[in-house]
Amino acid sequence: MGYVTAVPPSRSQAAGSTRAGRLSLAVALLAGALGAAVALLATRQRWVAGTATVAGGDFPLTAKGSDVTGVPAALAIVGLAALVAVFAVRRAGRVVVAALLA
Repeated sequence: MGYVTAVPPSRSQAAGSTRAGRLSLAVALLAGALGAAVALLATRQRWVAGTATVAGGDFPLTAKGSDVTGVPAALAIVGLAALVAVFAVRRAGRVVVAALLA
């Protein structure tokens, strides 16, 4: 059995775990924001351009990410809203919001 004491841990140990928790939260929020930004940018980019020959002549065609489907853009906006919601809640609510975001 290990060493057991009734004395609470020193403040330096508690401060270190708090700092590590905040750092991991900051990294997770930054990664979420970058992922949502990349998804939004991908839906706005032109993916392909070409021409189709029809009876009246050449017909120019282009396709953007949002022309294919609107789901990635919608999910990116929801993800950004959830990232803001993480700052609005505390303790157990933050865990619930983070789980929904994941």
